[in-house]
Amino acid sequence: MNAFVSIADVDSTVVQGGKIVADAAPLLPLGPFNAATAQVNEWRGRCLDAFTRGETAVTECLAVLSGVGERGKSVKLPLLIGQRLDSLSAAIGPGGPFAAEAGKAAAATLEEYRAHAGFRNMLCHGTSKVTLDSRARWTLVLRQVALRGGALCRETLVLDETEAQALRDQIARLSQRLASQLGHVSARLTAAPTA
Repeated sequence: MNAFVSIADVDSTVVQGGKIVADAAPLLPLGPFNAATAQVNEWRGRCLDAFTRGETAVTECLAVLSGVGERGKSVKLPLLIGQRLDSLSAAIGPGGPFAAEAGKAAAATLEEYRAHAGFRNMLCHGTSKVTLDSRARWTLVLRQVALRGGALCRETLVLDETEAQALRDQIARLSQRLASQLGHVSARLTAAPTA
C-alpha cells in the first residue's frame, strides 16, 4: 500500500512525509468579510430594536387594559411575548372587550406584526453565516433548531443584502405604526372613566 500523496493528487493540500497536514487553500482578504459581518450584526441589531419597540407597546397596552374596571379583569398579563400578543389580540380583536376602543386598524396592525413572529425568533435564536459575492455584497444564512410537537425542527432563512434591508425597514415601520395605534388606545382608556 502506497501512503504517498502528492500535491497534484489533492488540490490545495499540504503533504509532508506522505501525510496530509493542512489545507493550503488561499485565504481571501479578511477586510471585506469583517466589514460584511459588522454590517450584518448592525442590521440584526436594528431589526431586534424594531421588534422590541413593538413588544414594549404591546406590554404597555396590556397593562393599561388590565386596569380598566371589570373588562380589564379578563386581560391576561403573561410572561412570554408570544402569549402577550395572543392576549392583546383577544382583548382588542373582534368580540374582544376592548374592540370598540381599539378599532379595526389597531387589531389589523397587531395581526400583521404577529405574522413576523417566526422571523423575530430566527433573529433571536438562529445561528448565522455570512457569505459574499464577487462584489462584496453579503448574503445572510440563518439556521434555527427548535422543538415543535415534540420533534426536532430545523429551519433556514436566506436573505441577500437588499432583501434584508427592505425587511428591516418594513419591520421598523410596522412597529412604529403598532406603537402609535396602541398608544392611542391606551390614551383613550386612560382618559376615560373606568367601566
